[in-house]
Amino acid sequence: MKILVYLEKADVRGGIEIFAERHVARLRAEGHEVEIGEWGRGNGEQRNLGAYDEIIVHKCTDVRTLALFPPEKTTYYVHDHEPICPRTYAYTPFGRNCSCAGGFLPCILCAPACRSWKAALKRVFAQSRRKRIMARFKRIVVISEFMKSRLVANGLPSEKIVVEPPVINLDAVPRSPIPVPHIDLLFVGQLLRGKGVQLLLRAMAMMKTPRTLDIVGTGNMEPKLKTLAAQLGLEDRVRFNGFQKNPQDWMRHAACVVVPSFWQEPYGLVAAEAVALGCKVVAFAIGGLPEACGGKATLVPPGDVAALAKALEE
Repeated sequence: MKILVYLEKADVRGGIEIFAERHVARLRAEGHEVEIGEWGRGNGEQRNLGAYDEIIVHKCTDVRTLALFPPEKTTYYVHDHEPICPRTYAYTPFGRNCSCAGGFLPCILCAPACRSWKAALKRVFAQSRRKRIMARFKRIVVISEFMKSRLVANGLPSEKIVVEPPVINLDAVPRSPIPVPHIDLLFVGQLLRGKGVQLLLRAMAMMKTPRTLDIVGTGNMEPKLKTLAAQLGLEDRVRFNGFQKNPQDWMRHAACVVVPSFWQEPYGLVAAEAVALGCKVVAFAIGGLPEACGGKATLVPPGDVAALAKALEE
C-alpha cells in the first residue's frame, strides 16, 4: 500500500513528531511504501494526492490544506486540542482549563487574547470549518478516551473515532551516558506554561525535605522559570539541562519523574514512558494523564501545589 503521512514541520521536536516518527517506522516494517509530506501551509496542491492509497494526517494547522485531503482515504490523528480549540491549549486567557463544547459564543469570548477581534473571528470560523472537514474523513484517531470524550462533546461523530494510545517501545531507544552524577526529581518536556514547571518549583519551596530537580527540555518559559527558582531560593537545587536527545536515559536514573501539567494533557507520553521504565511517577490527575499512567503513579488533584509537595515528600 502506498501511504502519505502528512506532518507539518516544527521547530521543536515534541510528542507529536515522536509519535509520527514511530508510526512511520511501524508502517514501513509492515511492508508499506510510506512517504512523508512536510510542505508548508496552503501548498498541498503541490502533490498528487490521488496517487496514494491512504493518507494519514498527523498535524495540519491550516484549514485550507486540510480541505485538500480526499475524505474517503484520509485518517486524521488528533494529538492535542487544536481541532476543537481556537487557542489550541484548551485553557482560557484567565488561567483556567476549558471544558466547554466549542462554538461561537464560548470561543469568541476566549480567542481574542493577544489578538484583534478580526483575527479572533477568523480563527473561530476556521475552527468550525475544521470540524466539518474532519467529520467527513474516513477515520479519526485519538490517543486517549479523554480526548474521544472531548471530540464527541464538540460534535464529532463517535462512530468514526478510534482510541489508539502511543506505542511505547523503549527497547529501540539507544542508551547513552548522562552528564550528571545523580538525579532526584526529574521533569522532561517543553518549558511552556501549560506544562506546570512553575507549580513544581512552588511545591519544592513548600517541602520540608530539600530535594533537587533536574529539568530536561527547553521552551519560552525557561527565563521566567530560572527567575522564579532564584526568587524561591532554589538556585542550588534546580538544574536546567536543556534539550536531550534521549530523555529516557535520564528517566532510568531518576528517583522520581514528575509530570505537573497544568493543561489537560491529551495523553502524557513522558508519564507513560516513565511508568514503562519502572520509574516512580508523581503527576496531576488531569486530562489523559491517569490513562497514560495506568494506575502505576501517584496522582494528585490538578493544580494543588500543597498536595504535590506532600506527594513528593512521601
